Amino acid sequence: MDFIKKLQNKPEHYKKTLMWFSTIIIMAVIFAFWVLTFPFSTPPTPEDQTLSKAGDEMPGVWQTLKSQTGEVFNLWRK
Repeated sequence: MDFIKKLQNKPEHYKKTLMWFSTIIIMAVIFAFWVLTFPFSTPPTPEDQTLSKAGDEMPGVWQTLKSQTGEVFNLWRK
């Protein structure tokens, strides 16, 4: 409580500086903990392999766009 009473008597710029310094330190600790909890390597799961095979079989964006525009032009010609 004594710390809070002393802090209340400090100038406004001192209180803001202390607030930002405390915020940066706390966020750095949280960020460091977050990074340290990441697994360094993850083995590929069967679902990932299935998705990558499905992605190879799907047409690309330009192929899909080309076929769709071709179908629209065919509808206009009729």
